[in-house]
Amino acid sequence: MSESKDNNFRKSIDEFREYLKRHEKTYLINGKLPADKVFLQFEGKFEEKEVVWNACIQTIVEYSKKHPVSGDPKQFIDIKLIDGGYFLEVGLNIAKIDRTVLEATIIMIRKYKRLQFGRYEYGVRSKTG
Repeated sequence: MSESKDNNFRKSIDEFREYLKRHEKTYLINGKLPADKVFLQFEGKFEEKEVVWNACIQTIVEYSKKHPVSGDPKQFIDIKLIDGGYFLEVGLNIAKIDRTVLEATIIMIRKYKRLQFGRYEYGVRSKTG
């Protein structure tokens, strides 16, 4: 049973890569930039496995519209596995998400070797004083 799931998982990675290659893209984005919140898919690694990340990257201000935050929130990354899909939520201390920020975030996630499930705060706080 597990082997079958692994084969389906592999097939979906291969299909995703083929789609990106065919359309000459390195990621898929839903929406236009600049934006306060962006949904996208891109490939990467998690726990030594190749995965398709289903990601939401947003400003801290946008995140705070639907979620309680402290008076001085930090940036965060939250990783979940839902129905076999890898979901990534990132909150950034920036005014808008543009192509440069989006691509830098993808690179950061791809390079970070110790990603784990759960929510982690990092970087500078949203206010400097």
